[in-house]
Amino acid sequence: MIGTIRWNIIFGAVGFVVTFLASSSNNVWTTSLIRGIIALCIWFALGFALRFIAGLLQQPQQDKGSDHEMADKGQTVDMTTPDESDMLHDLLRTKPSEEKHADREDDNGSAFQPLNPPKLVTNPQMDAEQLAQAVRHLTQK
Repeated sequence: MIGTIRWNIIFGAVGFVVTFLASSSNNVWTTSLIRGIIALCIWFALGFALRFIAGLLQQPQQDKGSDHEMADKGQTVDMTTPDESDMLHDLLRTKPSEEKHADREDDNGSAFQPLNPPKLVTNPQMDAEQLAQAVRHLTQK
């Protein structure tokens, strides 16, 4: 665990003060005092949980490798990249033998056909009088 019992007392005191002040505006002082004491106990226990979690997070993990290996990990960054310029040049060059095979059929025997969706058709503008009649007809039912 990290820290001392002083942190638990501080957490408990803050919980007591906040709860007592929030409760005292609507309740009698004895009810507010009881609720404040309950909050003090809960926040005091919460302080133990927070200290325990902080202690677990701060512990170094010694299960993985030796201390020397752990000390070196994360200290350097390899900024070099492999040379891929030849591969990029090959991709940019067009080869006549590949152009002939570009329009060949796939494994199923069917040639590629682009998607040809139907055109959207708009309705002609309706007369304002027809629209008014339709609205009147719908509102009468």
